[in-house]
Amino acid sequence: MLNIAGVDYDFAQVVYVVLQECEHHRRSFDESSFDAEVRACATEKLAEVKAAYDEFGGSSDYWAELEKEVNEVVLPQYIAAARDITEQERNLFGIWRGGDLGARFAFALAGLFIGSIIIALPFIPIFENMFAFALTAAGFLYPDLKRFMHEHRYMKVLNRIVSDSARYQENALLHYMTSQDIRKAFEPGESRRLPPPS
Repeated sequence: MLNIAGVDYDFAQVVYVVLQECEHHRRSFDESSFDAEVRACATEKLAEVKAAYDEFGGSSDYWAELEKEVNEVVLPQYIAAARDITEQERNLFGIWRGGDLGARFAFALAGLFIGSIIIALPFIPIFENMFAFALTAAGFLYPDLKRFMHEHRYMKVLNRIVSDSARYQENALLHYMTSQDIRKAFEPGESRRLPPPS
């Protein structure tokens, strides 16, 4: 679709803004009405963006395509990922005792114990005695590492959603558009209307 209102209204930009707004509110959404609250938040942000878009005299056909992309493609993917990460956060990522200081010391002690056993076993070729201390440090940091892995995976999903929207718009930009479609995209303002082909 042809965007005549500027790069601020490209699919990727709008999708990014909508997801950012949903992320800001995500942790406050009620579990029983999570989907509805995400959609309400996205609709509210889309209305805000549309008000600015209309001031630039953007095409209504383009906006309809953009809205369809957000509602039918982006939000279902976002809701599934957001529901999962929110549940993980509420369950403290499945870490024993939520990774408090006592749990960290227990994980560190387990790392030291496992590292010492591995060093003592003759059939495992470990030459560094510091290996046990490395496992101790890894045990102490285990809650942070687990949280980081989940959050990193979630951010990758959000980035993929935004880049997929950008790729979709780029691939569909002027492909299979007739000259009438292009003229129609410029119709909102009389000054923007293209002259008919000679």
